[in-house]
Amino acid sequence: MRERGIGGIVIAGGGGRRLGGPKAVAELGGRTLVEIAVAALAVHCERVVVVTRPGIALPGLPAEVLLDRPGPDAPITGLATGLAAARTPSVLVLACDLPLAGPVLARLLAAPGDGAAMAVDPHGHRQPLCARYPVAGTLTVAEGLLAAGVPRMMRLAGTLDPVAVPATADELMNVNTPDDLARAAALRGDRTGAVPNPPAPGAG
Repeated sequence: MRERGIGGIVIAGGGGRRLGGPKAVAELGGRTLVEIAVAALAVHCERVVVVTRPGIALPGLPAEVLLDRPGPDAPITGLATGLAAARTPSVLVLACDLPLAGPVLARLLAAPGDGAAMAVDPHGHRQPLCARYPVAGTLTVAEGLLAAGVPRMMRLAGTLDPVAVPATADELMNVNTPDDLARAAALRGDRTGAVPNPPAPGAG
């Protein structure tokens, strides 16, 4: 069910060096990782934007696609880009390389208060790219970290002091390699399997 006042941001600029090509266009169960992330957010969000970078040829998506603003090659740059384009007071953020995190999104929305809420694995490790953020306050913090030359998502998480939302290790499994992609397919029960993509021209 879509929630009023909630937007969605997919972070999809990862080069996927260990995966053999951009993460966003690797396939899992017949869909690209970026398509899976957009679909997961679209269930809850009024509007979804995808933040990527030049050289990544995304499939057609039911979402607005934005290119990373100039800055460090880091997820916080993509987050700042998406936050600046947000039209809602709060957003759900999901990295495209977290293809099993969809069920966590409803729990993030249900977290108490209207501040930041972040998925946390059973070992207590935060995942700042599976989170709910208040737009204005988070953009201010992100801009400050970028200006200070500290483009680190964990520093942003520490500053915002988010509510912890429990998630399983499988839900927060990060896809970095072909083996990770194959494991994600197995966990989803996908008969069509997983297909890492060859590098796009200019992608590292």
